[in-house]
Amino acid sequence: MPLTRWAAGRPFVWLDDETTDADRRWVAAHHPRPALLRRVDPYRGLTGADVAAVRQWLDCQPGEGLA
Repeated sequence: MPLTRWAAGRPFVWLDDETTDADRRWVAAHHPRPALLRRVDPYRGLTGADVAAVRQWLDCQPGEGLA
């Protein structure tokens, strides 16, 4: 998966309207660091709830200059 290669072992957030459990399983099995894969509703787009979920996830990560 190109995104995990680009992340190069760093934590990352992936917002996509086609994220599935298969994607989550693949990332969990092949990416050594934390990753948030969040499905965004294609009809509503990015919402405040999506942004809040990302912010909360970032706030829970160890200090690595993520926020």
